[in-house]
Amino acid sequence: MYVPYDKIFDTLALFTPIELGAKLKNFGMKLKTKNNLKYISKNKKQVIKKLKEKIKNNEKINVVFYIYDETKWKSQSIYNLLEEDERFTPYIFVSKNCSTEDNMNFQTKNDITKVYDFFKNKNMRVLYAYDFENDNYIPLDEMKVKPDIVFYSHPWYIYKTQGPVMVSKYAITCYIPYFIATSISPIEYYTRFHQYVENHYVLNDLIKNYYAENMDNKGENLKSTGHPMLDYFYLNKNKTFENKNYTIYAPHWSVDKNNNLHWGTFLDLGYKILNYAKTHPNLNWIYKPHPCLESYLIKNSYYTKEEINSYRKEWQNIGQIMETGDYLDLFMQSKTLITDCGSFETEYFLTQKPLIHLKSNIEPTPFNPSVKKIINSCYEAHDFESLKEILDEVIIKNNDYKIQERKKVYKELGYENNYAAENILEDILNCLK
Repeated sequence: MYVPYDKIFDTLALFTPIELGAKLKNFGMKLKTKNNLKYISKNKKQVIKKLKEKIKNNEKINVVFYIYDETKWKSQSIYNLLEEDERFTPYIFVSKNCSTEDNMNFQTKNDITKVYDFFKNKNMRVLYAYDFENDNYIPLDEMKVKPDIVFYSHPWYIYKTQGPVMVSKYAITCYIPYFIATSISPIEYYTRFHQYVENHYVLNDLIKNYYAENMDNKGENLKSTGHPMLDYFYLNKNKTFENKNYTIYAPHWSVDKNNNLHWGTFLDLGYKILNYAKTHPNLNWIYKPHPCLESYLIKNSYYTKEEINSYRKEWQNIGQIMETGDYLDLFMQSKTLITDCGSFETEYFLTQKPLIHLKSNIEPTPFNPSVKKIINSCYEAHDFESLKEILDEVIIKNNDYKIQERKKVYKELGYENNYAAENILEDILNCLK
């Protein structure tokens, strides 16, 4: 039986002193989490029993990918593998995130339509999981196709009727983050969402072991498989790419202390790098901002919308702006990446091309052990002057003096011949044995 402990103790907290009220609310939340975990565990046995019966009767398993942002779609390799397997039928369910209008992640009907069209144009099975006419989130078991397995790619802004607790009643819940695990921040592995999903797939054992040491459940739902977005490099290892020698500038959104990452360097370097690009157009520039960067800068009054539009126009005059989720071809055609985004750094590392990490002058959240290894084997710029020196020596003079160090780390992290989609499919089949 589901009991809303958080609501009960929230109500009690209204009639108590502030300090005691906070303790009551925290206690209620812990009880709620414990209750939900029992609920999920009980449901899991019934769901697996149901799916075993479906397999026994040669019925197809419906696998749903729950999506609200197409730029963060990273599981194409799993979708394709499931499409080829006669035991499964994969679907995309497009919903609206439940952020409020004052949040930079708020979505309009046009935003959701854009997500739907992205998958429709790829000829994928896609359905709306949001009722625009009634402004309502559709419970996933009331969809035209009832899910047996649900993959999430975001741990936040999921409406409760579509979240892992409710979904656990009729489907196995899985989580593949839209980003490559980057920091040691608990937000990447220790929210209630992370505890509620039954299978949390992580990049490698370094990350799995770190998470497990700091989780209440000791990482019992963690699976080390690799990340499906990196399957691109495995699947294209014998492909020849046209070398367009792009220099990609990809700034992160976390530019100040009003977040828990502090990686972003745009406030210090954004215009300096643009001005450098103007004087070095031969480097074939591409500006690829994080999807949240520009809205964050405007929302926090660092720049006006007009100033951001002017900045973008200057990039368009000397190069290209790239904002879609399909950018790995671009990485393979490039010469270098300049970024302060840890997720991009792991992705780009697999190209084995020179990578330049921009270090924030605000004390950043430490990177996890895997990303630390990558950054230590690449080039690091502490300010604009050191960035210019690296670009001059490594990119303009073609002296990539850290290439052997990167190759060594590439092997140590197990990136050779790792096919995450296959590993994840094997894990799912093991759950159903």
